[in-house]
Amino acid sequence: MRKLFLILTVLLLAVPAVADDLTVVTINVWSGLDYEGTLKMGEYESPQVREHRYQVLLSELKRLNPDVVAINEANPLPRYARRLARDLAMDYVYSVGMGGLRIGPVGIPTNFREGDAILARKGLGLCSLGKKRLSGGGIISNFITIHASESNQVIGATIVAGGTKIYLFNTHTHASPPLDEAFLGRLDGLFKEGRLTEEGLARAKVSIIDGQRWRADEIKGLLSFVSEKTPVGSPVILMGDFNAEAQTPEMQPIFERGFVDTFAARNPDAPGYTWDPAANAHGAYYAEMQGEPTPEKIAGSLDDLVQKRIDFIFGGGSVSADKVVESRVVLDEKMEGLHPSDHFGLMSVIRIGR
Repeated sequence: MRKLFLILTVLLLAVPAVADDLTVVTINVWSGLDYEGTLKMGEYESPQVREHRYQVLLSELKRLNPDVVAINEANPLPRYARRLARDLAMDYVYSVGMGGLRIGPVGIPTNFREGDAILARKGLGLCSLGKKRLSGGGIISNFITIHASESNQVIGATIVAGGTKIYLFNTHTHASPPLDEAFLGRLDGLFKEGRLTEEGLARAKVSIIDGQRWRADEIKGLLSFVSEKTPVGSPVILMGDFNAEAQTPEMQPIFERGFVDTFAARNPDAPGYTWDPAANAHGAYYAEMQGEPTPEKIAGSLDDLVQKRIDFIFGGGSVSADKVVESRVVLDEKMEGLHPSDHFGLMSVIRIGR
């Protein structure tokens, strides 16, 4: 009997590790705020519509049955992340990214406590790696926020799947139009039509240059955080709303670090738009500019109407292109006339282990 036990033990040790497929979804769930106002920010939707939209999101996520979900613009925190995690039977970690002037649940704007979260299926041992603020001044934590300008962050966590520790990161970077000739040409067209003055055109172009620099600095910061938290060669999944397309200059450091765009790995010729105002039921909200029509807002509104893929799931470390089993745009179907967000989501299935 002892001899048989030893033989079975040797055979089991000789068997390669079983590969596990990890299904990951990233989605900017959309706060529904217009970011105008001091005591309370304007809201595009009624509470009833917002609840309907949440139920659409929940129904679709249940159907997709992911192991990991990354969300951006979750508002208010922690309530939104806690509710979604409970309804999906998942664990969660979160970090407030913006909140105005606030101590705990009390503060102004009264309806603003926004941030990012990572959810994982129970049993995967979700554990927080903390966060790094990528831009913005003041004090921002899960309990207190004292700031008056935009702030963005990256949050990290680990799970264990297939006996392997996997490092997860979720980020949301600065939104501004791309610094490319095609978009600058469209601004020149607005100037020729008389919709921008010469001074306004110059201001709009400066804001685009500053915006790209802002986003580029954030991406350098998030890559530094990922390197700091991740042992060399470990599987890494970096996801979120980057507010930039893959070919832009600010995104190139991600590829230079060896990260794989999981969607492009499986769909090299597909656009995979995650921002598509023409197809999204919420695109109508961007047709009308909020507040004073400054040159910066005019440029931003023009960019809001452009189809693009700005949400990503990147694989790094031991997650190579051949480990991507599947990747596709999800959460892009209407239910009872509504999409779950102004973004579409992205889902990738990644093979962990051999």
